[in-house]
Amino acid sequence: MQGHRVLVLVLLLGMARVQLSVAEGQTSPEALTVDAVVTQALSENPELKAARAEVEAARGRLLQAGLRPNPMLDVSAQQNVTGPDNNLTVGVTLPLDLNGRKAGRVSVAEGELAMKEAQVSNRARELSAEVRMKAGEVLAARRNLRITEELLAVNREALGLATQRVRRGAIPALDENLERVEVSRLEANRETLASRVEVLTLGLKMLVGLAPEAPLSLKGDLTVPVLTRRREEALQEALSLRPDLLATRAEVAMAQAKVRKEEAEGRWDASVNVGYMRQNFGFDLNGLSQRGEPRPITDIFHYVGGGVTVTLPVRNRNQGNVAAALAETQAASRREEFAVLGVRQEVQAAFVQYEAATRALGMYAQGVRDLARQNLDVIRRANQLGRSSLLEVIAEQRRYIEIEMGYTEALEHAYNAVVSVERAVGMTSQ
Repeated sequence: MQGHRVLVLVLLLGMARVQLSVAEGQTSPEALTVDAVVTQALSENPELKAARAEVEAARGRLLQAGLRPNPMLDVSAQQNVTGPDNNLTVGVTLPLDLNGRKAGRVSVAEGELAMKEAQVSNRARELSAEVRMKAGEVLAARRNLRITEELLAVNREALGLATQRVRRGAIPALDENLERVEVSRLEANRETLASRVEVLTLGLKMLVGLAPEAPLSLKGDLTVPVLTRRREEALQEALSLRPDLLATRAEVAMAQAKVRKEEAEGRWDASVNVGYMRQNFGFDLNGLSQRGEPRPITDIFHYVGGGVTVTLPVRNRNQGNVAAALAETQAASRREEFAVLGVRQEVQAAFVQYEAATRALGMYAQGVRDLARQNLDVIRRANQLGRSSLLEVIAEQRRYIEIEMGYTEALEHAYNAVVSVERAVGMTSQ
């Protein structure tokens, strides 16, 4: 009986250390907050960098769209193979780029740039949420690992004490075997949880843009941020500012600009040309100079001219491309409608998830955990009085561990629910 009481006291002290450790957490001087990890991911994620490079490419296409066509220089020469006659012609042709062709090109390029920028913002929104959720998984797994390690240390101490008392004959060997089984179970759980923390951390490193061997440690414990937005306010904000919606609207604007561009390409256009010709011409005869001397009959002539070339849209008014652009505009409008429906559904679902997770978390925080702790205390006191066995104490301890890990899961669900709301609204970071 005395041995049972000592074992229970060891377990009680160990549980106190577990709760203290869970409350304080484990941080290192080099640990980063979740916000800092999100900031690093938004700066270093390779996929996001590639998306930003596409924005720069769109800027280049916008610059190119605003440029006028280059003038064309035409130089030609002719030589009479049987005589001295030769011609040199130099001409310059300048396309006028009329009827809104430049404005059409620029509008399409501006629409593409706006769409690419919105796509980058949307990818940053998604990446921010992915990093926060992955960090939440790491913190949750780390919490469970910490609880398991502390309980393992307590039970190892109890096992050592039980072994000594069995040798002295103070307690039966069954108690030592029960403690040994519990220690083995906790050791197996610790290995599983440790590997899970490592795997989840590797996934977080990939999102951040770090190599697998690079160090990364999170600061703090898993806590649920306070959500201050109301559902209707969040919905209005999402419909106004969500970058994926802005991208679909930019796509619609770009498609409409493409219609105007194709219509402009089907209108008439003109080019202005100016030219100069130097002609050396003569006959294969000799005449007389003013002094009466014979000389070839030849002379050099200079011509300057100009003209206009007009493209007449008689047979080809770009009808096919205009029809295709109109169809693309209709398709983009339908995608915008679907995106709006998706945003409304996502915001509603995120708030439903948050409200349910908050209720579950409240049950754990106010009822379930307290009741489980009280049950464990009652079983231990009963064991001290000789009214319950050590096996019952261990079984209740296991139920307590399950409750604590269930609480971790509830924390993670509530944490993810807040992140889901922020992602649905369109926030890049909190």
